[in-house]
Amino acid sequence: MKLKSGYIILLIALSFRAVPVYSFDMGVSLYNSHLVQSLVFTVVDGYFRISGEGTKPFSMGPGSSCFFLHSYDTLYVRNQEGNWFCSNEIQITGEEGSVFSLKPSDPVLDSREYHGDLALGISMRSLRIINLIDLETYIMGVAEAEAGPRCPLEYYKVQAILSRTFALRNLERHLEEGFNLCDGVHCQAYKGRHVWNEDVEIGTEVTSGLVLCDRDTVLINPVYHSNSGGETRGAGEVWLKEESYLLPVLDPFSNGQQNSNWERSMHIRDWLMYLLSYEIRFGEKADTAGLEMRLNHRQEYYRVFDDSIDVSNIRKDFNYRSDFFDVIVDGEMVRIRGRGYGHGVGLSQEGAIEMSRRRYHYTAILNYYYHEIQIVPYFFLDTDAGLEGNPLFSH
Repeated sequence: MKLKSGYIILLIALSFRAVPVYSFDMGVSLYNSHLVQSLVFTVVDGYFRISGEGTKPFSMGPGSSCFFLHSYDTLYVRNQEGNWFCSNEIQITGEEGSVFSLKPSDPVLDSREYHGDLALGISMRSLRIINLIDLETYIMGVAEAEAGPRCPLEYYKVQAILSRTFALRNLERHLEEGFNLCDGVHCQAYKGRHVWNEDVEIGTEVTSGLVLCDRDTVLINPVYHSNSGGETRGAGEVWLKEESYLLPVLDPFSNGQQNSNWERSMHIRDWLMYLLSYEIRFGEKADTAGLEMRLNHRQEYYRVFDDSIDVSNIRKDFNYRSDFFDVIVDGEMVRIRGRGYGHGVGLSQEGAIEMSRRRYHYTAILNYYYHEIQIVPYFFLDTDAGLEGNPLFSH
């Protein structure tokens, strides 16, 4: 198959790592979607120093723990000796390479391990938990959380570039709240340090500093989804704003994958009642052939009788995996036979993983799903690319 052309800037002949990589620390809000009232901090490896206003600093080594509690807008700390004190802000600073774990106890949430430092405070009636971490170390955690632990090496290169591009494009998303990004779906999934996985590390290190830009050298919005169902969509079809790099792509690589097909069904009576909710009119004996829709390609509307409904509305109303589906009448049942998983714009993760299995280079994969992009080290971008003015951005 002939891949579409794209602009690839390879600034290093033999290795990207020949160029010095300028990284920086960024702030990531942890357990951001929860109102955490208390948690246990434990040193997994290395040594940490805990300090705060009005408190006597103390150090912690491997295996030691302390407890943090939010109560009546006050941050309380119980150290490993069982002594209590309070402070408005707590800073936890580790030696290089140190690792800590967090275990929220109210509410009870999964324990996670992290690199970097930690800043604790009070915000929105709960603990504010911010991981101060180097960008590239953060990208390793995101790449595994977003892609899973068992992908081909070449795909981890793809995911690392996507995740790094998103992070740099959105550094100011939560700046007014005192951090850069959150750890949930509002930003990118981040569940702490990656489980020991050599391919995640290699994929991130080999692509260190690389991001995606459009033909004007502006960071793109690197959207992706689970599976395209065999055909991606243009940005304007979903979000009403066209992007030169987000155009429809025929995607046979996504076919036959785990999320490439799905099916739902309901009684024809229930489907007709649903159509009535959109004021679709039909006679007492509706011709069932007028209910059917069989697609070879994506389309925006489900055309039924003499009217239509936006397929994205149907997806939302029934929580379908995608808005790429057929409507088939089978006796007294209506079968919704769908393809793909997600909004369908940009890169298909399962399609890109399949391309990796077929030994496509990561640059070819990115250029297949994004139109006329450039792959460049972010520290070569000028300030118009969206990195200026962020107080946490420094070489």
